Amino acid sequence: MYRLTAVPFFALLLCSCNATDAALGAGGSEKIPDGGAIKATALTRVDLGTLGGRSSYAADINGFNTVVGWSETTGGATRAFRWSDAQGMVDLGTLPGDQVSRAVAVLDGGQILGVSGDGSRWTPVVWSATGSISALPISLIPGFTIALPTDFNARGDVVGSDAGGFQHGWIWSPSSGKYDLSANIDGGYEGSASGVSASGLVLLTSMSNACVRTAQCWRTYLWDQSAGYRSLGTPGNAAEVNVTGLALSETGTVAGWFASGAASGTTAYRWDASKGFTLLDSYSTGSFRYGYATAVNSNGTVVGADLDPASGSIVASTWLASGKIVKLSPEDPNPSVAVAVNNPGTIAGWAAVSNGVNHAVIWKPSSQASANVLRAPTTVTAVRVSTPSEPCLADSRSITSRQALFACVIKADSKR
Repeated sequence: MYRLTAVPFFALLLCSCNATDAALGAGGSEKIPDGGAIKATALTRVDLGTLGGRSSYAADINGFNTVVGWSETTGGATRAFRWSDAQGMVDLGTLPGDQVSRAVAVLDGGQILGVSGDGSRWTPVVWSATGSISALPISLIPGFTIALPTDFNARGDVVGSDAGGFQHGWIWSPSSGKYDLSANIDGGYEGSASGVSASGLVLLTSMSNACVRTAQCWRTYLWDQSAGYRSLGTPGNAAEVNVTGLALSETGTVAGWFASGAASGTTAYRWDASKGFTLLDSYSTGSFRYGYATAVNSNGTVVGADLDPASGSIVASTWLASGKIVKLSPEDPNPSVAVAVNNPGTIAGWAAVSNGVNHAVIWKPSSQASANVLRAPTTVTAVRVSTPSEPCLADSRSITSRQALFACVIKADSKR
């Protein structure tokens, strides 16, 4: 049974819910279905650097290539950042009296969602497009101790999870307050809200009693205020399958991973209402697969990570519309993860750059090359390095939600 990792301190959920883009080829190509020309786009990896410290992590990217996330500072603190070609990486600061902040999501209008706190206490916050910070009045579900926002939209809806031993997904708005999504479905088990569209459609993964041979397993749902819950079901209508949803596009396409009790590892998928589940390719050719999709845009392009048997690393990847998998940094044998993709085709994530160090990066289509990029394209060597957070990328318990993945990464890096 897969169980959401308890989050004793802040965990993050990443999303590119407001993004759209055309079919993407990264160092690969795809035949157009009508027999036309080969379609491909080369990508250049750009290291976004840090706020003076060792490591940084991208969390989201909007349609104008503004990236948000968090970075260590020269003094060792963790601060939310905003990065752009024009300004580079900017420290977004904290609420008065706080020491730590992290950014979760960014809208095309420039507003940024995140948290501010001191390591044991967290307040959901929003930064305006000009950088001013405001606390969000999101109260806790009774019995829980930490509110973890994960995504938001321009009309003011915020989704996330409350943690404290277990975890419940929720949606909040200034007009309607907070609604416990996990408490009102399939027995009220724990769960996680992963994304919200501009219209208020929410992606929820919840523990379920739908399995036959196990007491509980994971199922994924779409929810909105008018229609309530809609289950995605399972690939092939199999009963003994765990299905986790990590990403939601504006068109209602979902991406994530599933695992069957009859097979090893995890398999990335894309789901939409017309086609149902599309199982995505893996680098592995044997019976064992290990991959997961973390973001999907409105045209169905998916990004995430997959195990590369040649290097032994989990590497940042994209899946073309056909389902073909392509490495984003084919020359790099080191761990990396892609977490967001925007309309122009830029992908955000992070990569191990030296022993014990990860950096936020973007993979930018060569057609967007610009002389005003403040960070030079990354020079990647074929030397395998180690990083404390690497085991998180290869453990399915760390990808039961984006919160769990980032909680694991943060915890691992704090023990350096």
